[in-house]
Amino acid sequence: MRATYFPALAIAVAAILWMVSGLLVGDDERSAKSLQDSAGQVETGRPLQDVRVRTVVAAPFVNDVVVSGRSQPSRAVEIRGEATGLVEEILAAEGDHVAQGDVLVRLEERGRAARVREAKELVAQREVEYNAAQQLETQGYNTRIRLAEASASLEAARAGLRQAEIDLEKTQIVAPFEGVLGDQFVESGDYVTEGTPLFKVVDLNPVEFAGYVTERHVGSIDVGQSAKIVFLDGHETEGVVTFVAPEANPDTRTFRVIVSVDNPDGLIRGGLTVELRLPLAERMAHRISPSVLSLNDEGVVGVKLVGDSDEVQFVPVAILADRPGFMLVGGLPEKARLITVGQEFVIDGQKVNPVLAEGDGPL
Repeated sequence: MRATYFPALAIAVAAILWMVSGLLVGDDERSAKSLQDSAGQVETGRPLQDVRVRTVVAAPFVNDVVVSGRSQPSRAVEIRGEATGLVEEILAAEGDHVAQGDVLVRLEERGRAARVREAKELVAQREVEYNAAQQLETQGYNTRIRLAEASASLEAARAGLRQAEIDLEKTQIVAPFEGVLGDQFVESGDYVTEGTPLFKVVDLNPVEFAGYVTERHVGSIDVGQSAKIVFLDGHETEGVVTFVAPEANPDTRTFRVIVSVDNPDGLIRGGLTVELRLPLAERMAHRISPSVLSLNDEGVVGVKLVGDSDEVQFVPVAILADRPGFMLVGGLPEKARLITVGQEFVIDGQKVNPVLAEGDGPL
């Protein structure tokens, strides 16, 4: 029995060792084959990632600085009394359109007309005296001193006449320029003194629109450039920048800008809230869909392009304008192949298979 047992045991051990060695050899061969396959894929190239691309071309773009504004008269003056007396007559009313020189208010004369007549008579008398003195001086019967005294008396009389006429003119309050009467502060029978408010007259042609821009944009806005005004009802009109503040408001650190618009019919009133659109300098921009934007590892906003060698390139962009359905960005080459679909599955430097998009849509 013992002699038979040992040969059988030796055969069993040998069989086990052969099976184990076969398994080990098989694993090594599979590992070697796997490495060989990987090397083959590198050499021959596995199927590349498909991405959809669209060729985008830069186009001129003028961005607008959009600020809130308010309409105002180009001129506004509060007319005040220059003489003392009762308001005898009011010849205009609030809302009336007046021309320069139109009489608005008439005060009582209170003897001013009589003083003018008296001053005129005195001037006539002094002229006679001066002429007589001049003739006597010519004939040698008078001295130059007497002639000078007569001349001085005449000039004083003329000055008195002019002052009397001015005092009389002050009883008639006239419009300083063409415009529309705003507030009326007096009625007939009121007693006024020098400085009493009477009327407010405003000039609405042209009408002005005032707004405030930041120091970031003020350097791009010039007097004489065009601007667009958008009213709350959607109506639009064109104007011209006529003023840019030389210094900022100390509280808001913004600069006042005024846009003037012709308003011959006076249809645009003062105090309207509007939107001012001030164009900046022209620059080149690409129109893209917001969905193609990406972030790199540093958090920079950009897009992914496909270069000439079909490798992905991440390019940072600056968003110039955001419009419904698309964006305008800067920072790209003038002509580029933009990845519009599949950009989230590829990385910078990866070789891809670009598929050109068809149609005119953004993707």
